[in-house]
Amino acid sequence: MASGIGFILDANNTMLNNRALLNRGGSFNIKSANKFIQPSGRKYTFKKLSALGSKEIRTQIQQEQLEERKKTLLLITASTAVSLLLFWGGFEFLNFIF
Repeated sequence: MASGIGFILDANNTMLNNRALLNRGGSFNIKSANKFIQPSGRKYTFKKLSALGSKEIRTQIQQEQLEERKKTLLLITASTAVSLLLFWGGFEFLNFIF
């Protein structure tokens, strides 16, 4: 079993949330064996998207993904180069000393 302050805080928060649910009249339907009331459910309507609009959005997303990949590749390349230079410099320094 877990112990420590994080566990105690989590247990207290869970207990308070459960108590709040029980005290709220609309949370449970007491007449049907304490089952949660199903939400009425809102139906959202979205605008229809044309083929041209879909193509534009797709190309924009692809362009953003390409830019993100380029940034990631540049970061990896730069960090690898810096790491190799530091390693080589340290190796040369140690060879110089010994």
